[in-house]
Amino acid sequence: MNNGRINNSQRKVFAKLAEETLERKIQGAKDSAEELVAQITEQVKRELGVDTIDNQISTLQEKKKALGFPEYSHLSIRKGSEAGKLIDSRTYTQSQKICDLEEKRTEVIAKIWASTALDEAMGLLNEVRAL
Repeated sequence: MNNGRINNSQRKVFAKLAEETLERKIQGAKDSAEELVAQITEQVKRELGVDTIDNQISTLQEKKKALGFPEYSHLSIRKGSEAGKLIDSRTYTQSQKICDLEEKRTEVIAKIWASTALDEAMGLLNEVRAL
């Protein structure tokens, strides 16, 4: 040791040790701060009633899912679910109307192709327009 003086190699070792020690302490302080923020956030949620609201939202989301509605609105209703059955029963008439019109379309087009007179084809067209 040259009269208690430090050389560059020693400086390098001490600097590295100090940096590593401080990095560990900084990370520990960050971790403690994150834990403290989380604890305070939970406490504030309880004080403001947000935890109760979160529980209600969760319950309502589960109820919505159980009824057959998707978690995300862009998804379709689950077939066979309570919501699906209600929707199907309420849309049956419209669905049946569509099926009837599709059958009528097939029938009228076939009759038009089979018709031999212009009046006959025009009558079929007028029948379709009147629907």
